[in-house]
Amino acid sequence: MSSHEGMEAVRLDEDIYEVRRETREAVVAVALNLGERGEPSLTTSLAFFDHMLEMLCWYAGLTLEAKFETRTHRLTHVVCEDVGLAVGSVVLEALRDRIASGVESVGEAHGVIDEALAFAMLSFEGRARCRVERKGAAANEFVEDMLAADLVAFFEGFAQGARATVHVRVLEADDAHHAWEAAFRAFGRALRTALASNPWRAGLTAGVKGTLD
Repeated sequence: MSSHEGMEAVRLDEDIYEVRRETREAVVAVALNLGERGEPSLTTSLAFFDHMLEMLCWYAGLTLEAKFETRTHRLTHVVCEDVGLAVGSVVLEALRDRIASGVESVGEAHGVIDEALAFAMLSFEGRARCRVERKGAAANEFVEDMLAADLVAFFEGFAQGARATVHVRVLEADDAHHAWEAAFRAFGRALRTALASNPWRAGLTAGVKGTLD
């Protein structure tokens, strides 16, 4: 069990984790299942964001439940950042549980859809930093029903919740929907690699210091 950013991620079963984050602004609840494949349940109030989280599940090989409830004002930046914090928190807890037997802890991947190409790299070593580069249509202000900047807030929130280094680059794209879908595909594949078993790293993490502290 770990507590971070006002959240306490808990392990419910061998491959199931959950976290609840409550603030004056909102309540977000996230459950992560790394076991058998299931249908994600995503109700963040942003259709395109739900679609991107669906991409994350599909390409990372995991199942997510994510529910966001507004308490004061519905601010889309808060929706994405808080969900990112919560998802990062449960992923961190899952990764901690895998350290003893050995977990890769770092991953990188490309994602593609039609004309759009993106790259993502993650490293879990107790350093929270995020950088998102938006080329092509990813630089557009809007994508579907939301601000593109709020998708950046998701990655920033994830980096904080997971205490991870996150780099995402949209390399080329003519269509904003495709730009961000390529990014989330890349991020999901990179996360899947980072969570993969690696007995050589038993008791260690990606960083040479060997801990997440």
